[in-house]
This record gives sequence, structure tokens and C-alpha cells, in this order.
Amino acid sequence: MKIARYRVDRKTAYGVVEGDEVVEIRGSAFARFRKTHLRTPLEGVRLLPFSDAPQIWCPGDNFPGPRAQRRGRSTHNRDDESYHPEPWQKATNALTGPGDPIIIPKDSSGDVHFEGSAVAVIGRTCRRVSPAQAQKFILGYTCGNDVSDRTWERHDRSLWRAKGSDSFAPVGPWVETGIEPQEIEIFVRVNGKRAQHIKAGDMGFSFAEIVSYISQQVTLRPGDLVFSGTAGGTSVLHPGDVVEVEIPGVGILSNPVVAEFDSSK
Repeated sequence: MKIARYRVDRKTAYGVVEGDEVVEIRGSAFARFRKTHLRTPLEGVRLLPFSDAPQIWCPGDNFPGPRAQRRGRSTHNRDDESYHPEPWQKATNALTGPGDPIIIPKDSSGDVHFEGSAVAVIGRTCRRVSPAQAQKFILGYTCGNDVSDRTWERHDRSLWRAKGSDSFAPVGPWVETGIEPQEIEIFVRVNGKRAQHIKAGDMGFSFAEIVSYISQQVTLRPGDLVFSGTAGGTSVLHPGDVVEVEIPGVGILSNPVVAEFDSSK
């Protein structure tokens, strides 16, 4: 089932996507709900991030490759007791939705990259759950883009602006509740040309393991987002580009890239 949050006629609602329409629901998208008779063509709504102000968690170097090697995490050796997820939070203000622009900050180095990801959406409050239990607390999955300024990432002491600048966390277009997470494949296209192909089966830690690990210290609540991380092969984005993150069986997240307007000129 595909569940969307959207705006139509100045009203924000949740609905079930059926073909090229969305059917408004009554009740909670995170619990029990019923479909109403209110149907709207998808082309007539504005799709929104699934929740307003979620915690946004990323796992940190969760795929093997050059970046993990540079950080000393190349082996993904589960026999090493020190090997565990390294979750960190992406700022909520970075959240943006399908069709919304990715804004390159005017003082950025210009070395801003896409990072295609799958995103787990938490459906129930969870605290200190085991990996075996964690899947029950995930509502479903959507597409995400962990946009990152590589220069700021290398030189700042934290990731606050490299990954937390406004618009640096596009997600959408909706949440699919009926997909097997470890079978997810992620395709990224820039201006229609394939730029990344990622398999969730290559994740160092599964979504269940990441959710469980975070939940030992932090309570996760409905609407919180947990990114998969990304594999190698990212590249620079330029104003005028269009980035698409597609997960077959889920949908396509598409965002144009623009330069921040400089009001001082």
C-alpha cells in the first residue's frame, strides 16, 4: 500500500495512492484508518514529506567502498566488537518534498553531491527494541537524497551545514508499506542519465539493526526517518540539474537543483 501526505485546496491530508489518484483517509496513517470517497488526481495535489518535523537519522558509512575505507571501516567485520552503526542526525530544516528545489547555498564551495538512499519511516513509538522486533515498528519505505557539501564535510568539525543546509534532505513521493527492505534497489538519475545503482542487500547494517541500535538511547516516534546510507559514485550537482531517486515498487523522487538567490545584489 502506498500512503501519501499531500496538500489540496489549502488542506493537508493523508491518502492512499491508487493508480493516478489519491484517496483521502480518515484516522491515523500510523494506525487504523478508513478510506473515504474523496478522490483527487495526483496531478492536482502537492505531495509533501510524510511528517512535519521528524528526527532524521543517517547511519554513516553503511556501504563498503572508498569513503568507508578512508574512515577505517572497510572490512564491515561483524566479528569486531567495535564495529557498529554510527548514526547521526540530519537537521529537520533540511527536509523537503517531491518536486521542491535542492538549493545550492550561495556561500557553498559548489562541491555539492547527491546521495541516493532508501528511507525507513517509523510507524510506532519504539524504545530499546531488538533487531528482531524492529521491523514491527517500521511503517514502510520511501526514497531519499542525503545531499552533501563535500568541502564542508571535509573541513568542518561537524556535519551541521554539510548535510543539514536547507533543502538537503528531499524525501518522497510516498511511503510503501508492502516492500521487503533488503530487496530494495535504488537508482539515481541526473538529467535522465543513470548516476547510481545501490542494493539495500549490500548495507553493512540492515534497517532493523540501525533502528534497534538508535532505539537503545533515543526514543523513535511515528514519522521519524532512518536513511539507509549510500554507496559510492556520487557526483557534483549544478543549478539546472534534475535529480531523480527511484526505488522500483515505491516510486520516483524528483527534485530540480537551483542556486540560492543572493538578495545583496
